[in-house]
Amino acid sequence: MSDARVPTLGVIVFPPCEGITVHAGPTQAGGASVAWLANLLGHEPAVIGELAARGDPKRASPIFLPHLLGERAPLWDIAARGAFAGLDASMGAPELARAVLEGVAYSARWLFEALAASADTSPNRLRHAGGGAQSPHWCQIRADVLGRPIERLRALDAGLVGAAMLAGLGAGLFASPAEAAIRMARVERTFEPDPAETARHDEGFARYVELYGRLKGFRTAGSNLR
Repeated sequence: MSDARVPTLGVIVFPPCEGITVHAGPTQAGGASVAWLANLLGHEPAVIGELAARGDPKRASPIFLPHLLGERAPLWDIAARGAFAGLDASMGAPELARAVLEGVAYSARWLFEALAASADTSPNRLRHAGGGAQSPHWCQIRADVLGRPIERLRALDAGLVGAAMLAGLGAGLFASPAEAAIRMARVERTFEPDPAETARHDEGFARYVELYGRLKGFRTAGSNLR
């Protein structure tokens, strides 16, 4: 959210309301990537974060493009396809799990950078909710990839909390949306980025973007989506 609007490719911008403009963009296969890998490995999705944490963090992991169903913001590329790059025979399930969690975090970083450009501002901390936020390991990966503290909310179903806030406003329980947010959107835990890991992920993200570009023609040629 911001009070500015800078036309930026791939970002959805809503009409301003009370001086606030919302800049948004959905990605296509975040949780779906985890569910896909979990099914492939014969696990429940909730186990993937634990599996990723079992691996040696000093070992390299593959680069994963989470474009299993194409990609929405900020690429809007229906022909995009998922990929692992940099596999070797020493890698196993923990390395694949970490690659998937990192790859989804890289897709969020790509979108976040576009949103920051569109809003002409870059927040110094972010709040996190949803199913993926249940994994402390994935929350830490997101903090490291984005280079910002991640504040995990106490109530992870943000949609229900937002609906309850609007209902409270309508019923006169809150004087303003700001009061509703202060009282109901409460932080349960903060994940601080590790500077060394952020530097490593800066390189990983650059490789992620390069890989998408190098494989784009190949994926487009082999696409069966219309």
